[in-house]
Amino acid sequence: MNKLYSAVQACVRLAALTLCLVISATAAMAGDRVTLKDGRVLEGELVREMDGYVWLKYTVAGLEKTDFFAPNEIEKLERDAAAAPVGDAPVVATVPPVVARPGVPKAMIITLGDEENGDMVGVYMTAEQLKKAIPYLEQELGKDGQGIVVFRIHSGGGLALEVQRLSDVIHNEYKPRFRTVAWIDTAISAAAMTAHCLEEIYFTSQGNYGACTMFSGALVAAKGRSLEDALVLMEKISARGGYDPLIMRAMQIQQPLSATIDADGIVHYYGDTTSGDFIVNRENEILTFNAITAAKVKFSRGTADSLDQLTKLMGYQEIQWVGGETKGVAWPVSRIEKMQMDFRKRVADDEKRTGEYIQSYNMQVAAAAGEPRETRAKFVGRARNTLDTIKSMVKNNPNFSFMAFGMTTEEFEEFIQQQEKILRDLMR
Repeated sequence: MNKLYSAVQACVRLAALTLCLVISATAAMAGDRVTLKDGRVLEGELVREMDGYVWLKYTVAGLEKTDFFAPNEIEKLERDAAAAPVGDAPVVATVPPVVARPGVPKAMIITLGDEENGDMVGVYMTAEQLKKAIPYLEQELGKDGQGIVVFRIHSGGGLALEVQRLSDVIHNEYKPRFRTVAWIDTAISAAAMTAHCLEEIYFTSQGNYGACTMFSGALVAAKGRSLEDALVLMEKISARGGYDPLIMRAMQIQQPLSATIDADGIVHYYGDTTSGDFIVNRENEILTFNAITAAKVKFSRGTADSLDQLTKLMGYQEIQWVGGETKGVAWPVSRIEKMQMDFRKRVADDEKRTGEYIQSYNMQVAAAAGEPRETRAKFVGRARNTLDTIKSMVKNNPNFSFMAFGMTTEEFEEFIQQQEKILRDLMR
């Protein structure tokens, strides 16, 4: 009896210790609370939120796990007021507020493309994402036109359909509000076409810009009407940036180009290799500028490999660069830059998992169709959750409707409506 009593006491002490550990672990992670419609209340760390979907890291029985919950599963979401925000405007927690100093402008670096996640125009670089950043930029840089936005461009090209949209946002929305410049690491094809509306372009020493030939399918060069449309588009965008249209034309087709710099330092271009004092592009080549050639013809305002060098080239002794230090990044990371970084990470994740989403949805619909009416609801619910994930992927980046499904935005909306009807019919 004494042995049994001792054993029970030991078990009680062990259970109490385990409970304390679980409570401690949960308390350490608590801060955000998700109340589910099934009555469960989970506390932990909200690690991601997008379009109503949430990812919560929490502890159960001493084990840490992260679960994903769809909007139709959530009754209430409570965030710790001290926690960093998540969603469309993530912040760098260590960023101190930048107090404007008289005569010293404030500036931000916004990267367009990166090596880690992706750099494709229209996929990782979109007009919609740049437009979303404007209210936050105005908060940080002011609305007096004195703030500076530096687009650090690293992109090998992408979707031509996004060029006009990006150019419109930069030209019509950014340039009237901020001193907007490009700092070119690499800008090929659609990336160079995007930057071409900016009057102020700087290069890194390894920078390159151009090779804007258009391809479709299996690297078939554009011709006929599509090529003519692209040439006309870039004539208009060249005018926005104040560039001779022959420059971009030589980047799009085999347009010979020569130039002369007059006594006032003004560059004059000619559509041949003989009229100018020096050759810019030969007859059988497609033009690509590097840092040296871009500076020679004054297309670039100069070459900078550091913020100090860029500051001097822009005509300042000092600039207040908004943001905090981030490991592996050579400039301060602002919350707007964090938005761009997080956007690219989300897009990279969605791009990798698109096939998984589609396959899961098809399997879930098939499973629902094969079930009796009385047991079908849970399978339809899973299919609806997966369809919501697909919808949120396209909402985050509308170009996924084309990239993943080969549909226009309107066609994708019709497709979603058809699928929602199928799910409703399965429940009748």
